[in-house]
Amino acid sequence: EIVVEGKKRKIRIPPGVEDGTRIKFSDFYVTIDVKPDKIFRREGDDVFVNQEISLGTAILGGVIEVPTIDGPVKLRVRPGTQPGTMVRLRGRGIKHLHGYGRGDQYVRLLVKIPEKLTPRQKELIKEFEKG
Repeated sequence: EIVVEGKKRKIRIPPGVEDGTRIKFSDFYVTIDVKPDKIFRREGDDVFVNQEISLGTAILGGVIEVPTIDGPVKLRVRPGTQPGTMVRLRGRGIKHLHGYGRGDQYVRLLVKIPEKLTPRQKELIKEFEKG
């Protein structure tokens, strides 16, 4: 809603508008300021998110839950996933402003390295390193 000459008016904001988009309303233009999100970063119609995974999941693989703009989805992590790996979720991004379809979502997998280990965990890692 905006206020024009002391009266509240509703203005329709189409899906997919970007920061700085101008929309004509009656005899004036409204400029859109899109607030940044705490989780997602937008580039055009694509969305980017960082997702931490455990060291065990990076090594052995598994299924994790990741946020999308439509709600959480399950994502299969391949065994041997390297830190910083990007996974594309096709069609999970922003709706195209003029037309059909959506952008993609990219998930960057960040491997969380444990800061504290038990003596047994240290022993197992040393065994693993020996091969």
